[in-house]
Amino acid sequence: MNLRQIESWVLRVIDCVKNGYPNEDFLVELKRDWISEVKASRRIAGHANAARGENILWLIGVDEKEGVIGADAANIASWYPTVESYFNELPPRMTSLNIPIDGKIIVALLFETNRAPYVVKNPAYGQQKGNSAEFEVPWREGTRIRTARRCDLIRLLAPLESLPEIEILDIYLTATIAGTDSVGNYYPDQLKLSSQLYIVPKSKERVVIPFHRCRVEFEVTGIPMINPSRISLNPAYGTSHIFADGKPGSLTIESTAHEIIIDGPGKVALQAISERPCLPDKGKNCDVRISIHLLPTHAQYPVVLRKTLPYPAEKLPYHFDETA
Repeated sequence: MNLRQIESWVLRVIDCVKNGYPNEDFLVELKRDWISEVKASRRIAGHANAARGENILWLIGVDEKEGVIGADAANIASWYPTVESYFNELPPRMTSLNIPIDGKIIVALLFETNRAPYVVKNPAYGQQKGNSAEFEVPWREGTRIRTARRCDLIRLLAPLESLPEIEILDIYLTATIAGTDSVGNYYPDQLKLSSQLYIVPKSKERVVIPFHRCRVEFEVTGIPMINPSRISLNPAYGTSHIFADGKPGSLTIESTAHEIIIDGPGKVALQAISERPCLPDKGKNCDVRISIHLLPTHAQYPVVLRKTLPYPAEKLPYHFDETA
């Protein structure tokens, strides 16, 4: 990953923090300030082991609740060499980048994890009677770090399944407020998300994303989280569609009623519908925060995409005659 790609990743994370999203990306760790070297070595090792070959990103000077705090970039010169000294034989390769945000500097640390397992020294070894463990293989679970279990090591040593790169090309939200149209047909509250995604597998292996392993969340100001009941992914425009210039819509992507199958880069259409979400009143303007979680088969963690859209983005004609 080059420096421009790292900075782009950082800016996406910062946008999520500013919009109030919780940090659910297992590849990202936010730190308000530099932590002690011995603690950092264990957390980095655990994070890198659990990432199973994916790059991980630490941001120093960012608080999940308070946003961008800023950090002393000069500390990296002495901090990471000491962190490395706590690793047994091999630490993760690190790239650091100072990024100005809102007049402050945050320090981005990208760690490559493709040489796991990472083992750290026990700082208490030889200092306490009965403490004979010299090394530890840490493992990150949620936000805590623990010693790896046998099942974790089996996962770690299994072939790596790289998550595909997924980019939002277009995203559109329509809202239906419960009511009847001019001929008496009743329509319930409904939020409908339509999005165009571009997917690039990181290997030559087929990527399969079952619909039951996908999740989309709508968070509207003042109402509980909304989880759509219907989610589907399809090749954009369909594999059989031929454009006016004679080119097909997709040669690498196909779908069934239950999953989408990706054999190479291509465009995907996502649709998610939530019935009866108790939407705000028609005249109320607010934001809808959207989280899209796509979990391919054999992957331990999902690809997470986020976007904030104004509500209502568009209201269909039949909601103008509202009923309670």
